[in-house]
Amino acid sequence: MTRRSRIVLAVGAVAVLGLLGAGAVLIVPALATQPVAPGRTAPAAPVRAIAAPAPAAGEVTISGRVVDLVLQRPVAGVEVVLRGEAGDAAATTGRDGGYAIRVARGAYRAFVRSDTVLSLGRRDGPRLPWHPPAEIARVPDEGLMAAVVATGDTAGVDLAVVRPGIVAGHVVDPRGRPVAGAVLHAMTAGMRPVLATDIAESAADGSFELRLPPGRFELVADHPRFAGIDGPTTRAVRPDQRIDLTVSLTPGCVISGSVAAPGGGRAGDGAIERQWGTGDLEFAPVGAVDADGAFRWATTDDAEVTLRAWPWRSPPSQARRFRCRDGARFDGVVFQVADERPDLDGALVDRAGRPLAFAFLDLRPLDPGGVGQQERTGASGRWAVYRVPPGRYRAVAQAEGGVASAVIASPHHDARLELGGTGRLEGTTPHLASGSFELVLERCFDGSEAIPLAQSRRLVTVAGGRFAVDGLPACPLSLAAVWRGRALAQQVAIPAGGVARLELELGEPRDKTVRGVVRDAAGEPVASAVVSVVRPDDPTRVAATVHTDARGGYTVRAFSGAIVRAAAGGKIGRALVGGANIDAEQVDVVIGDDADD
Repeated sequence: MTRRSRIVLAVGAVAVLGLLGAGAVLIVPALATQPVAPGRTAPAAPVRAIAAPAPAAGEVTISGRVVDLVLQRPVAGVEVVLRGEAGDAAATTGRDGGYAIRVARGAYRAFVRSDTVLSLGRRDGPRLPWHPPAEIARVPDEGLMAAVVATGDTAGVDLAVVRPGIVAGHVVDPRGRPVAGAVLHAMTAGMRPVLATDIAESAADGSFELRLPPGRFELVADHPRFAGIDGPTTRAVRPDQRIDLTVSLTPGCVISGSVAAPGGGRAGDGAIERQWGTGDLEFAPVGAVDADGAFRWATTDDAEVTLRAWPWRSPPSQARRFRCRDGARFDGVVFQVADERPDLDGALVDRAGRPLAFAFLDLRPLDPGGVGQQERTGASGRWAVYRVPPGRYRAVAQAEGGVASAVIASPHHDARLELGGTGRLEGTTPHLASGSFELVLERCFDGSEAIPLAQSRRLVTVAGGRFAVDGLPACPLSLAAVWRGRALAQQVAIPAGGVARLELELGEPRDKTVRGVVRDAAGEPVASAVVSVVRPDDPTRVAATVHTDARGGYTVRAFSGAIVRAAAGGKIGRALVGGANIDAEQVDVVIGDDADD
């Protein structure tokens, strides 16, 4: 089987308690060697409810700023919305980009609503290829919103936005006639607009408009009468740019029908896979089967294609071959699923032993000849994996409440995979007294093996130079703390049910006077060398420049974390200004590398 396992998490920024959004669950347990299960994956999980605190009387104020992520400037005149159980509360930002909203104590999701800027969030891509329905176009996606839990007045809830580019035009058929009801989706690299402005349905005259984050995107179109777009589909858009397009659809090749279960009736949802080589292991997902067992797959390729269906918790169907050409239609196709016994099966439970429904598992081969797969549990938390060659596998599972990793040998039945729990991170930010930063979880480590985590984005508030985040994976964890677009990579071991502590060098860098001597590789002072202070995240941005004196000495105003760069005679050297909370620092530089290095 060729459904390769992936570790995927949904996203949703988090404030105060650092709660996950959109079914995101990142956690890695104390990885025990126990039988476990792999799997495939299914539709996106529902948005996880925010764990609100116990009801309390009175109201609180949630305040912060809206900031342009690229320009690092406040954004005035946009609407900040807090969405809670009782509905939406909103306020318009002032000249300084600030806002303050008075709400009842509780849990909220925050976003910015405006025609001039976009709130973005990162949701993991679907496990199986899919086309978004027209019904979700321009519908706010709560799974992408920042989660805020307020038990008291909460300041520093800053929301980053970007200026969008606009892609607009008309959808036409091969004769140039307008096509209504085509669903267009601009797929970008990870970040999506919270208000789903990357999805649009063409109007009666074929017109459409998309508002996208800056960068490259791939445009796809879905319509019952057509297979896709005729022509280039990858483009790029800049902030405030408008691109006018005529999107021409082509009939292509469409294959539709149903998937039959072994005992009769229709199978459930899963994958449509295409064979890309000649062997049985050279299939990969290209489409999805609906929950009722129906499917529709289309291609603009003029070629012979071999397809099969592979529903969750079942073996694959027999493969069928189709001669695709423009205008070809294959309706009423039935893929019959084989009646087989699974090679691996069992249950996925949380740390309290509760079964986890519709959670994803991944199987990674450890021995030659093994095949990686992905699987999904059913409503009862049971899973089953088929066509698993004998050998050892590492099974990784993610679900709300943790991540598990264990080694299992195929075949094996009634395996139990248990999540490993979560912990708390408390920390300080010496250079950031108040405000917020974004926490991105990257991966957990199990010995020499890295377990990728979906880049779940959590908005964490800072008060008095301190912060706390709950619900983090209990594992050696790598993460990034992002403040005003600048990322700080860190590693920390999160104990299950315990507390880890971390100091983050976030905030405005401390200004300081830097003195030093520039020497060559032989240790001799270098006179008249050009000494520049540059930003560590952008070496092209020079903050200050001076020249060394006759003894190679220099004095310059710099800041903590800056790079001091010295150049003379075609040679260059660099040194780092420390992060210590002091007014002056000695930083000597040795030049010796070629200036072009």
